[in-house]
Amino acid sequence: MTHRLAQLRSPVALLSCCALLFAALAGVLAFSGRAQAATTLGKFTVAPATGSISDNPMTTSVTSSAGCPNTTQVTAVLKVYKPTDSAVQTNLAQSVTKPPLGTAPFTVDMKALAGTTAKSLEQALRQWIPDGSLDGTYTLGLGCGGGTTADGFLAKVRVTGTSWALLEQQPTSLALTAASGVPVGGDLKLTATVAPAAAGSVEFKNGDTSLGTSAVADGKAELTVKAPAIGGLTTYSAVFTPTDLDAYAGSEATVTPTIDYAISAKDADGKALAADPTLSIGQKVKVTVQGFTPGAIVGVTLTGSNATYPDVTASADGAVTDYAFTVPDALPNGDHGLHFTEKSGVFGSFDFVSTDAATSSPSPSDNPDLTVTDEDGTDLGTDPALEPGQKVKITARGYTASAAVKVTLADSDATFADAKANSAGTVDSYAFTVPSDIADGDHTLTLAEDKTDGHSVAFAFTTGSDDSSESPSPSASDSASGGTDTGGSTSGGSDTGGTTGGDSGTGTGTGSMAATGTEVGAIGLASLAFLAAGSALVLHMRRKGLLTFGGGDTPQHR
Repeated sequence: MTHRLAQLRSPVALLSCCALLFAALAGVLAFSGRAQAATTLGKFTVAPATGSISDNPMTTSVTSSAGCPNTTQVTAVLKVYKPTDSAVQTNLAQSVTKPPLGTAPFTVDMKALAGTTAKSLEQALRQWIPDGSLDGTYTLGLGCGGGTTADGFLAKVRVTGTSWALLEQQPTSLALTAASGVPVGGDLKLTATVAPAAAGSVEFKNGDTSLGTSAVADGKAELTVKAPAIGGLTTYSAVFTPTDLDAYAGSEATVTPTIDYAISAKDADGKALAADPTLSIGQKVKVTVQGFTPGAIVGVTLTGSNATYPDVTASADGAVTDYAFTVPDALPNGDHGLHFTEKSGVFGSFDFVSTDAATSSPSPSDNPDLTVTDEDGTDLGTDPALEPGQKVKITARGYTASAAVKVTLADSDATFADAKANSAGTVDSYAFTVPSDIADGDHTLTLAEDKTDGHSVAFAFTTGSDDSSESPSPSASDSASGGTDTGGSTSGGSDTGGTTGGDSGTGTGTGSMAATGTEVGAIGLASLAFLAAGSALVLHMRRKGLLTFGGGDTPQHR
């Protein structure tokens, strides 16, 4: 009997089988990956919120932030995650009763596990940290059912010595303030205050531009920045980032300070005027204002007057230079301001006092940068004779705007408070008291700008003269705050129609949470790759004619 060998099967058929197997494998992997992913449903708290790491169970009650999505009731299981691998977990306790179904938060009592599976927090951690201190932060889970794939809630506890405590992220508030009276281009100090005084850092911003970051010390963070070159309202913001994100939430705040215009003025002879000078009816002055938008149209108005003034155009440097102003004949005596306005509600003001009296005669001072008066405002003139304990007021001019000024007395160990120039570069009415133990003779008090080659003004005086009963012959002064004849400069600053200040921000939580689902993404991609490979192979075989369906078309191999 002759036996025929069985025909070989087509390789195409084998390839088709492989493609189907690939597709099946993709489906299995996809479903198995989905089954292994656990969903974080929210947070939970424990009661009591602190205890011993040797307690079993470690806590007696838990409260969730939402419900378990299960279709049937299951036991809630408390567990702790391995610090270096969240896929490794150890059960610590289970609920006495099953949580109710639904989306509402629930509270259940907890009991220790039975038999050898019962473990305290300390015993669970010693599985992974067999020696040394257990101090640190650990993640707890509350599963809707047992097993590593059960959906559940997360919490953080911090172990210190033999105790543990629940970490609940506290909200923080941030208040941001800015220094006032700062002229364009001056130094502007920003201060952020954090409450409660948590450790961390504050980033300061102007719009989307970061200005720098400062560490929080005693609840405050400070940064000094350069004020803009254009006056008016400018908004700054601050963002607080806590060092311990598990314990504290971040917060933000803004502040909108007014940056002053830099204003100076001089009389018809070119002498610089002091702050708030007294001007006579018909007197001519020239005013310079810096800090406008280059090329801006600037309106000019005078308070307490119906006089009208034409608009002026700021230069390419943003300045109105030597604006000619004459005090109107009909201007009432008193305080007035010549306002220069570019933006609605924000203006620079040259402030002065008008009078219809004759202009006072020049002060007998040899130094146009210095004016000294007694407590009644009487000008003391040049090199006055002073008595120990006598109080005088010193006005010194010519400094950099807002400069710090050191005050020293030659041949004396006495110390004096520093002075500060205003935005016009003037130290106005500095209070000086002659030391009670000063020696008889000539003395020099120096007010020097606190920087290399800074401007300096010297006030010379004598003590212990032969005829001490007679005071120096003062010259009359009609000025309430500095005559028109004295040197210096003045700044009216910028004013706004409203009040600006620091705004307290609101907290934003950024605590860390355990991540899940990473492996699912990788498995899904691999599954799609297998499926695509199998499908492409089938299509290729069909197009080449190597794969057909139906009787008699399959090639035979003999």
